[in-house]
Amino acid sequence: MSGFTEMLQENPLAAAFGAAGLLCQLMWPIFSSRKAIITAQFGIGADYSLQYALLGAWSGAGIAAVGALQSAVSFFAGERSWLRQAGILFLPVVMTISYASWSGIESLFALVAVTLIMAGRMQRDTLRLRILLLTAAPFGIGYDIIVGALPALIGGIVSATVASIMLVRELKSRGQVSHRNLTRMTKIQSHCPPTRSYSPCPGFLSKYQ
Repeated sequence: MSGFTEMLQENPLAAAFGAAGLLCQLMWPIFSSRKAIITAQFGIGADYSLQYALLGAWSGAGIAAVGALQSAVSFFAGERSWLRQAGILFLPVVMTISYASWSGIESLFALVAVTLIMAGRMQRDTLRLRILLLTAAPFGIGYDIIVGALPALIGGIVSATVASIMLVRELKSRGQVSHRNLTRMTKIQSHCPPTRSYSPCPGFLSKYQ
């Protein structure tokens, strides 16, 4: 934590952007809509990119900036799957930056984490988005442990914990919805006369819509 205190004293603007990025990192798991999650992801990339740039860490700044740009493309893609999937084009850029600044196992952890996060941002379904972002968390945490980034490590652990809770909650919510839909269709079918092939009974179908 002393490193953060020194950065706060020597470069308060970098510390401010770092704190903003950490706030977005802690907040994204609590959002329920895809757009809100992607917006928080953009905030993470943009804020950390500016922090790293102010600290002269250009490799981290470049990767974070690419992540922010991909988040922006994913946000504006909407229902256009081809534009959302175009986010994969940013991966070679990240790989090039990683190769140019390769420093061993920590670089591998960072590359795996970024790859999973990028794959998550291309998902339209929030459940798949959460799963991929959460899968990236152990690699990000491992990176923070190796490089000794204590504030980022604490943020990563807290964020992963909240993300796990929200993932379980969404899984339960979807299970309840599926159960209600199954019960509704069972009721509809029970009021329809038997036929060789099932077709919802129009008269009773309207009661359950």
